[in-house]
Amino acid sequence: MSTRNGPFDPGPEGSATHLVLESTAGRLSLWPVWREVPAGWSVRFGPAPHAACAATLEPATRRTP
Repeated sequence: MSTRNGPFDPGPEGSATHLVLESTAGRLSLWPVWREVPAGWSVRFGPAPHAACAATLEPATRRTP
């Protein structure tokens, strides 16, 4: 049985595989770089590795020591 990664899973280590999108309402979303950016959304961060994009989605209180 083979294991397939989904479009929102991390890619190869260090590869710029994802974006952070922001909607016109100010919502953020992790998005694979190979998918078209949907209408009403714009790129806020990336392309960058999955971990870097995911870190930008963490609340500020979790990022500060």
